[in-house]
Amino acid sequence: MTKNQIHEWHERLEDGRKQYIRAYWNSREWEFQYAHPDGERWMLMEKPSTERWLELRDLLFRKYQRKKLPWKYVVYLDKMLEKMGISPTGGTVGEEDRDD
Repeated sequence: MTKNQIHEWHERLEDGRKQYIRAYWNSREWEFQYAHPDGERWMLMEKPSTERWLELRDLLFRKYQRKKLPWKYVVYLDKMLEKMGISPTGGTVGEEDRDD
């Protein structure tokens, strides 16, 4: 992946406020940050959840579909997710469907 990529998206919190999320690639690793519109600066997200990683994967895939990002970046992230035990399609690797 090229160095210094920044991808941003937002979501609504339970209390109705917006939260902005930024994933920053610094040529070695991803760094997640978040901010609120009423806040002044971005705060570091120490351990991003599986949901955050899948949101980033979805964002990169949608950018690829619009020809804004090469496919190799999506593949690279998929490999990183698999090393972390996260399936790029959602859930964790090795997770089985149960009829409990």
